[in-house]
Amino acid sequence: MEIYVDTLVLENCIVNFFLLTVTMKCIKHKCKVIALLSSSLLGGIYTLVLVIPQLNILSCLPIELIVAFMMLRIVYGKTNILNMIKILIIFLMMTFTLSGVCFLFSLKQNLYLLGTTFKIEKYSIKYIMLGVMIMYIIFSRLVEYIRDKLFVRNFVFEIEFNIEGKQYSIKSFLDTGNELREPITNLPCILIEENLISDVDFNSINTYHVLYSSIGYGGSLKGIKVNNIKISNNYHLYEEVDAIICPCKEKLSKECEFNALLSRGIVYKGDIYGKVSSVF
Repeated sequence: MEIYVDTLVLENCIVNFFLLTVTMKCIKHKCKVIALLSSSLLGGIYTLVLVIPQLNILSCLPIELIVAFMMLRIVYGKTNILNMIKILIIFLMMTFTLSGVCFLFSLKQNLYLLGTTFKIEKYSIKYIMLGVMIMYIIFSRLVEYIRDKLFVRNFVFEIEFNIEGKQYSIKSFLDTGNELREPITNLPCILIEENLISDVDFNSINTYHVLYSSIGYGGSLKGIKVNNIKISNNYHLYEEVDAIICPCKEKLSKECEFNALLSRGIVYKGDIYGKVSSVF
């Protein structure tokens, strides 16, 4: 029987990618595509031990479990050993279920008599199953991509303001975990990529210095007070607000979906009882 190594590795990569995707969805863990591809390739290459006689010693159960453990470690990332064992058990359950389904279809296409050796000579359903796996992988990634885009879109706002007679219109993202405020005026801060406001002077006497802290680092931001900033999105037009505009050097969105970050105080205000309500 002729075996094409490239076809064998490719088919097993597809199956591994499918099993890893389903496993990660079962535990509700979001992982990167590159991690899934790397892990699937590792599993696909390991399949060669079944067809290379010199490597048959690596096809024993302990080695198989170690390879499965490594694949899951690549996809899931660093965690404690107990959690990895739980993920491994779920992965093996998915693998056994898929193996059982494949064996069921093989029985439908190949004659089996009691007392005789069972041989799989016909298995045309394999390509249909691979096609279904590929469709599921593409569909699940597409749904996840659209869901993320819709989520971001709900928190993207258009801000318009005027500084020294020049009008600015910038797309911004509402960071609900950001409560950065200038301590003297108690005004919320808006972070904007500095290349968009490079003509604004942040070294004048009216410049505010806003201290910030985050996990692992902190610092100070320069900013200026801007009045009557108009904030709107696709669903609502918010009232005009006053805020502190601060430039930042970092690129805020890799896909250029927005170029500024709004603090929570821009869209939500607290009353004298500490309750929070929207400003529209």
